[in-house]
Amino acid sequence: MKVKVRTLILLSIIALIAFSCVDRKQEVRWYSDIDSVVAIAKATGKPILVEFYATWCPYCKALEDSTFTDNMVKEYFKKFVNVRIDVDKKPEVANQMNANARKYGGVGIPNILFLDPDKNKIRHIIGYYLPDKLCAVMDTVLMGFYKNR
Repeated sequence: MKVKVRTLILLSIIALIAFSCVDRKQEVRWYSDIDSVVAIAKATGKPILVEFYATWCPYCKALEDSTFTDNMVKEYFKKFVNVRIDVDKKPEVANQMNANARKYGGVGIPNILFLDPDKNKIRHIIGYYLPDKLCAVMDTVLMGFYKNR
């Protein structure tokens, strides 16, 4: 009886460790500065994804809670160097974003900008996207990015 209990406890611990490791592998690596990721993007050959958001923005929160947690979206995130910029914590970046609004296609949050490793615009989207729609956008960005390389 004691052997069965010990075995059951041991298997439970192993299962808990295994599941916690899987969750960590699925986490997305977010950077907080565009300039700091340029070298990473150049070294890895990946495009850059920049999300401009605010904590008070309901669409930003929905994007984070539902779209960004989707497993397929997480797989696509692995193909980019990802940056999240809180426009309230980095007003200088928000001001720069607004100054470049015409260049990048408009203002508003959530605002996702896709750049090549030299910080040239590939694509720009504004607003909330469902997981399948965001994956479709990311797919077209990747197809165009690698086709032009």
